[in-house]
Amino acid sequence: MVLIERTKFGFWQTFQPSQAPIGPLVLGNHEAVLDQIERLLLDLPGFALAFSVTQQDPDSTPLNVQENGKVKVLNYITTSKITLEGMFEEYWKRRGKNLRQNLAKQRRRLEEAGTEMDLLVNRDPRGVAECLREYGRLEEAGWKGISGTAVGAESQQGRFYKEVFENFCRRDEGIIYQLALNGRIVASDLCLERGKVMIVLKTTYDETLEKFSPSFLMRYEIIKTLFEEGHIGVLEFYGRVQEWHRKWTDEVRPMFHVDFYRNSWIPQVRLIIKLIHIN
Repeated sequence: MVLIERTKFGFWQTFQPSQAPIGPLVLGNHEAVLDQIERLLLDLPGFALAFSVTQQDPDSTPLNVQENGKVKVLNYITTSKITLEGMFEEYWKRRGKNLRQNLAKQRRRLEEAGTEMDLLVNRDPRGVAECLREYGRLEEAGWKGISGTAVGAESQQGRFYKEVFENFCRRDEGIIYQLALNGRIVASDLCLERGKVMIVLKTTYDETLEKFSPSFLMRYEIIKTLFEEGHIGVLEFYGRVQEWHRKWTDEVRPMFHVDFYRNSWIPQVRLIIKLIHIN
């Protein structure tokens, strides 16, 4: 099962909404994958020349295929994860000295100021709307608000995430984390989980408090809690690896797109046309 869209005459790809970290594709099984894709390609409307499957994760996709004349693999991004094995103390000792010292410093500053810090956890669908209002408030007050990309509670994106998280929370697969300082929400993560995997879909923080590293304080509390609870084995970030990701993990891997062609001459012709345009 797959949703597809035509990119130009004869060329199709998986429908890839910006909210989806990986390309949605469900095959009948993990056997004879190339045969299944070839049948799909032949069944597409018109005379389909190629079908692209976007944003695949090597840890979960059935499309870890070898390139040949009719199959081409293209690099997408490098992403990261944290495998939650062993004790939190062991994990924390492996983190960089700067991260450990910075967070210790921020915690001391908050304690000296008499600031109470709490990690709030919401799994109740009835609490989703309020959590997203707080999330939207944080994003709208920051650079995303200036650029017009913030997830406002009443925006189309806000309504989308409200529906998603209410539905997932009803199945005990949605969780919204919030970090509160003296009762004021200063950072938030929107996460989904299934089995032993948790995915961080979106994250935000109060940019006026950046000197206190609210997002890092929240990340510390979340990871510590997950180690202690023991029911999550992998924390996935699924975005392009940023500098801050590397402070929390050394586990990075490349994601990729896969192009499937009807005939082997098609990618060769595309390459020739591309070279002609360059010259």
